[in-house]
This record gives sequence, C-alpha cells and structure tokens, in this order.
Amino acid sequence: MSETTEILIQIAAIIATFIYGFRTKLPVGITMILSSLVVALVAGFGIPLQHVVEGSFYFLELMSWLITGMVFIKVMEATGALDAITRYLMYKFYAYPSLLLCALAVIVMFPAMITGSTPVAVLSTGVLVAPMLLRMGIPKLETAAIIGMTALLGQSAPPVNVMIMIIATSTFMPYEGFMIPLALTTFPLAFFSAIYLGRKYVSSQELRKLVDVDVEEKRFPAGWKMLVLFLPLIVLTVLMVLPLTFPFAWPDLGLPLDFMLSAFVGLFTGLKRVKFSAVSLETARESFVVMSLFVGMGVFVHIMSLTGVKGFLGMTAVALPKNLLYLSTAIAPALLGGPIVPFGVAAILGPPIVLAFSAQNAVITTTGLSLFLSLGCLFPPTALSSLFAAQITGVENYLLVTKRCWFPALVNAIVAFLVIYYADGIAQFLGYFGVAVK
Repeated sequence: MSETTEILIQIAAIIATFIYGFRTKLPVGITMILSSLVVALVAGFGIPLQHVVEGSFYFLELMSWLITGMVFIKVMEATGALDAITRYLMYKFYAYPSLLLCALAVIVMFPAMITGSTPVAVLSTGVLVAPMLLRMGIPKLETAAIIGMTALLGQSAPPVNVMIMIIATSTFMPYEGFMIPLALTTFPLAFFSAIYLGRKYVSSQELRKLVDVDVEEKRFPAGWKMLVLFLPLIVLTVLMVLPLTFPFAWPDLGLPLDFMLSAFVGLFTGLKRVKFSAVSLETARESFVVMSLFVGMGVFVHIMSLTGVKGFLGMTAVALPKNLLYLSTAIAPALLGGPIVPFGVAAILGPPIVLAFSAQNAVITTTGLSLFLSLGCLFPPTALSSLFAAQITGVENYLLVTKRCWFPALVNAIVAFLVIYYADGIAQFLGYFGVAVK
C-alpha cells in the first residue's frame, strides 16, 4: 500500500469520525479528540498518550488569554457597565442611524477582538446589543445576521487574532505588523455588514423615542459618572499600548495580567458591586465548551503531525499551481471551518498556505487568509457565529442566519481574495505611510 493511499484512508477515518460526532451531537472538542485517537489507531500508532497530553497543552497560552479576557468582559457585563455604555452610544448617535449601527458593531466586535473568539462576542456583548437592535425595529433574522457577521469579523480584528497567532507559531513568523492591515480590512467590512443588514429598518425619529425612554428611566449615568464606566477600557488600552509605544521604558505585563488588572478596576467603577469569585466561577462554567475546543484542537493538530496527514496537506498546498492555489485558498478555509472550526483550519491549512505564497508579503497574505478563515463560523455543521446568534435572537433555524449573511460574506471573501492577490502592492502602499509591514 502506497503512502498516499494510507494518508487517504486516514483522512477518510477522520471524516467518518466527524460525521459520527456531529450526528450524536458530541461537543466539537470531544469529536476532535475522538477523531485523533481513531486516526492514530488506523495509522498503527495505538493510543499515543504522550501526544495526547502534549497536544492538550498546545494552545495553553491562547487559552489563558481567552479565559482572562472573558473574565474582563463578564465583570463589565455584571456591573452594568456594558449595558450603560451601549445605551449611552444610542443617546449620542440616535440622530445618525448609520453611525449608531457602526458603534454597536464595534461593541459586538470588542470581546472577539480581545479574546479572538466569535462565540465569546455573541454570548456577551451580542446578548446586550441584540435586544437593542430589536427595539430599533430591526427584524430578528437581520439582528441575528448583524450579530453573527460583526462577531466573526471581530475574531479577525486586532489586537488579538488567534488564527494568525496559530499560523505564526508554525511558520516562525513574529506577530508584528498586523494591527493596521487587520483594522483596515475588518472594521470597514463590519460597518458595511451592519449598515447593509439593518439601516433600512432604522429611523432617527423612532430612535429618539427610545432615547427619551432611557433618559426618563435613567438607564445610564451622566457627566463624569459615565466617564468612570469607561475607565476599565481605558486602563486596558493603556496597558496594551504602552509596551508597544515605549518598549524600553514600560514592561509588557502580558495579556492575561492586563485583562485581570482591568477587570479589577472594573469591580469598583461599575453601576453595581459584584463578587469577583462569583464572576470567575460563572466565566469558568461558560468557557468550558470553548476551552475543550482548544484542548481537542491541540490534540488533533499533534496527532495529524504524527500520522503525516498535516504534512501531506501542506505538501499538496505548496505543490498546487498558482491559479489553483488562489482558488483553493478562497474555498477550502471557509468550508472546512464548518466541521473543524476556523482555529483548527488555521493550524492545519494556514501554515502551508502562507508558505505557498512565500514569494509575496507574508503579513498581508496572512491578513487576507484570516478573513477567509473567519467565514468558517457561518458554515455548518458547527456554524458557531450563526448558531449562537440564532439562539440569542430567537431564530429557530440557524441556517437561515447563514443564508441571510450571504452578501456580506461574499463581500468579505472578495476583499480577502484581493488582499492576498495584491499583497505586495498593499504592503508597499502602507509603507508609504510609515506602517511597518514586513
């Protein structure tokens, strides 16, 4: 039996195990571990406990960022600060519906921006923004689509893009120079998605009525008290920006400590007092599924490397002709993101795709690739973005959310393709403005 045939049999075993896992409604993380054990048995490695243990800690650093970022978001949510800030934005921008939709899009994106996870955004700020969008007159399906699209774009937005971090780890590429390219692509796409899906249902006259009700019921404080609510966000921004601006004068405390210090500040600046222990326990419970996903994904990547499947996929990607490489890059990451989730695709296909485009600027290429990867949050069977957005808005079939997002998703894919195709030109253009894109 040839080596290629053995690899194809292993891939068939992976597919069969994933089908079984989804039909029996196993968590995605458990399905990944199960498929890893099955393919190891098929390849003749038995149960490689060493790789299972090492793989479960493969994304430990990313998991620490995610859990501490969720603690920060939970503190802001539990103290009432996030709800007050969201309503304050409506008070400020009710006369400009398009600007208001853009501001709410940023609110939804924010948790994904600092944790790198779409579900975290949908289940935190998405839960707060969805009722507001419904109050503004936007139908349930469009509300779910807005939450879903902006959350997945937040996953690609700076400062924390987990998909690029995973790719950078495997390609020995520093996570530097991505902030501006990611911001210039994700934020305009998020603003377009929110305006395209919701603007026709919103009028400034109706928004004024909602604002009058919030003001009458004192749903948000005024003056300096409102500024105090922003203090945890200001502290977090300062802690993240200072090491980049003054690298020799201010130490980099690390994202987990940045999040925890900002959460500690949030305990004393919100509208109500909460117990940190209670918030932490609630966060641990809610993050269990996401944490198991990272553990399963780490085991999956380790076993794929052991059996040779990851290398086979990498060699296949590098060997493709340039035209077919563009086509496969435009299709495979998004489609495979459905069953394997974007993080898994980033770990398996991301490095070989970036290496296949090694003749052009790696930062811009990886930026475009992350946009393709995020679209996997819309595809079944997992469809993380559509599924959770449907749940919080009361849409019965999450596939309707995916269907409603087709045009913004298409625009996203076109932008991603153009970013990869014109990577060198974009890098040169940004270089004219002093942006370091290496």
